[in-house]
Amino acid sequence: MNKIDSVIVIESSTIRETMERINKSGIRIVFIVNENKKLLGVATDGDIRRALLSGKDFNTPIKKIMTINPITAPKSTPATELLEIMLKKDIRGIPIIDNEGILIDIALLSELRTIPLSSPDITHKEIEAINQVLSTPFLSIGPKIKEFEEKIANYTGTKYAIAVNSGTSGLHLCIRSLDIKDGDEVITSPFSFIASANCILFERAKPVFVDIDKNTLCIDVNKIEEKITKKTKAILVVDIFGHPADWDELERIAKKYKLYLIEDSAEALGSEHKGKKCGSLGSLGVFAFYPNKQIVTAEGGMVVTNDEKIAKLCQSMRNQGRDEGDAWLSHSRLGYNYRMSELSAALGVVQMKRIDEMLEKRQRVANFYNERLSKIEGIKIPYIAPNVKMSWFVYVIRLDDKRFLKEDRDQIIKELRARGINCRDYFPPIHLEPFYVKMFGYKKGSFPLTEKVSGLTIALPFYNNLTEKEINYISNSLDNIIDRFKRE
Repeated sequence: MNKIDSVIVIESSTIRETMERINKSGIRIVFIVNENKKLLGVATDGDIRRALLSGKDFNTPIKKIMTINPITAPKSTPATELLEIMLKKDIRGIPIIDNEGILIDIALLSELRTIPLSSPDITHKEIEAINQVLSTPFLSIGPKIKEFEEKIANYTGTKYAIAVNSGTSGLHLCIRSLDIKDGDEVITSPFSFIASANCILFERAKPVFVDIDKNTLCIDVNKIEEKITKKTKAILVVDIFGHPADWDELERIAKKYKLYLIEDSAEALGSEHKGKKCGSLGSLGVFAFYPNKQIVTAEGGMVVTNDEKIAKLCQSMRNQGRDEGDAWLSHSRLGYNYRMSELSAALGVVQMKRIDEMLEKRQRVANFYNERLSKIEGIKIPYIAPNVKMSWFVYVIRLDDKRFLKEDRDQIIKELRARGINCRDYFPPIHLEPFYVKMFGYKKGSFPLTEKVSGLTIALPFYNNLTEKEINYISNSLDNIIDRFKRE
């Protein structure tokens, strides 16, 4: 029995027969039709329960208690509209009918497609590129790696690009290549994906956190100098959510104290600060190509630099410590298996050919969000600083801290998910992760702005092909939910 047959009963059926059908399907709703499958009405398990309590018996025809003129929808109705109707009317299913009123399908709340948090933009071009690699002898250490590296270096305006298997691996190579080790300190942000701090711990150095700027959410450059000690070797700067940090002031500080600048641009491929591409603004930089990023390679990352020595070290360390010219089983230094596969590089090559198109798509989605969400009281849309060109990684809103609490934010996320809208908090404070608390004694209040922002952020669905209708549905849902959480 298919889905639609499992929830259909004919108009002559009794309450008993209808109950049996409901119990068998487990869907708790039935659609009453005539012999030609023309929809006559609907009945739920609740309707039956109320009928029996009112004195009806099990042999009562179901048509005597059914709801006539139920809410229906034509076949072409988008999933977001169906979701909106069901949630607004508090119903679990909508019958889909043709022009003659014949029941042809059913949309169930439990089965409708949800809107994902992210989704990669893959076309036939990427698939063809993968198939081409599969037909060659090279699945690793092949020509696609070099081609991808060249495209990234040319795009960012850097001399060298070193492909690796993840952004985290790239960050680790940055720390190693600068000879940062046990006892050294690296200043960084507590508001980031945890890899930007963990990579420092990999070499037993100490991450020294500095709170964030209230607008950009990047590291607060005005608080850096007070954290610099004789042990400080570098500042690891995160271009958070794709927004460049204050690189003019960072360069001044780095020059004054003779510090390296590591640019974590994992989220910022294509972003610019005063006309210079992110990734090229520090001593060396890192990109990541996870499926939610601007371009994707499934898993993968890239180190970029203008320093030949750093480039050669990273090339060696990503490949088990082999130097150029070493025999296959010769290793000049400690290294790792951080190589990117040819398959991932082939994806990256095609994605880089499409990068302008894809960044425009992401800007279009951000524009739709900005237009709709700027009208909702109690929401702060993302801030973009002057002299910045934004390459959108995610779309993160903040709730007004004067009217909302973290508990409100968590409930809003829960209700958005119930409406089929995938979203999440972005990011939890790194310093409050259990092992950071245990290692360094951090506690709530250590970095108050990071903690406040973290408790009020919501990352909404964001990807290249998110439609205007879906954004309208997300925005309307958010508006309706937030309206019930306003605080005086």
